[in-house]
Amino acid sequence: MTPIARELLAPSLENFGRSSTLPAEAYTAGSVLRWEQEHFFDRGWVCAGRVGGPEVAGDQRVVEWQGWLFANASGDAPTFEEHVGNLEELVRNYGCEELVIAARHDYQIAANWKILVENYHECYHCSSIHPELCEVSPPTSGGDNLEPEGAWIGGPMDLFEGVETMSLDGKSHAPKLPRLTGVQDRTVYYFQLFPNLLISLHPDYVMTHRLRPLAPDRTAVECEWLFSDEAVEQVGFDPSYATEFWDITNRQDWTACEAVQRGVSSRGYRRGPLSPREDAVYQLITMVANGYLAGGVSRPASRAPEARR
Repeated sequence: MTPIARELLAPSLENFGRSSTLPAEAYTAGSVLRWEQEHFFDRGWVCAGRVGGPEVAGDQRVVEWQGWLFANASGDAPTFEEHVGNLEELVRNYGCEELVIAARHDYQIAANWKILVENYHECYHCSSIHPELCEVSPPTSGGDNLEPEGAWIGGPMDLFEGVETMSLDGKSHAPKLPRLTGVQDRTVYYFQLFPNLLISLHPDYVMTHRLRPLAPDRTAVECEWLFSDEAVEQVGFDPSYATEFWDITNRQDWTACEAVQRGVSSRGYRRGPLSPREDAVYQLITMVANGYLAGGVSRPASRAPEARR
């Protein structure tokens, strides 16, 4: 049984360029979150953390991928290979399974988990709230998101000429990851492996956000920064050049997300159209809405060719 009436989901499933955001109850109703926890989290593949972290409880079908552990609590999800699809080939050169955790921050945000993911998937807001980010990466460089073959969403953003990585001064204080090819050393890739792992691939480090819904309007986020052995073994290595930048950016995002949560929780909330620059948000929203109708994790909808950037 769908947690939201089919007719309320229909505007979110229109073709890209004509679709709208999800109805308010998707972000505010306890019944919807309970449905998501059963059908998206328990019946799908959920990231449980890095290898070597706390043991995964119970008898769940645990899979290791790129150094992360994924669990399917119900035991009846499609294969993990189907779930991850062609994301494997897009992250392979970063050698994530060989990287080590150099820093971790834990946050608790007063917003629905999907609002955090929607924020992650667009930089339409960047010029308004992220002055530090806009110094090192053009906020309009996103939007050419990749076509997924699996339950993931995402794509690249460029670095400005002369910028080495995402840091406050644009400088890197770690070696580049050794197996990068092509434009990978001039690009940052932002991917979500549905539902709860956000993977941000930089030329010199990998940052992840692992989401854990606590309530319809509250989400715990574990943010980790992964570096190569070569980096962390350097005398005087300090990951703060990356963690400071992203802690500032994260907190700017959390403030914005909490404001959005207050908006969707108000009596005055009205669903709005998506910007042409929000194609990844469209993919997320259609993935969620189709999942509600199908009773489980669904792949993102394709964008109409004429609507792509």
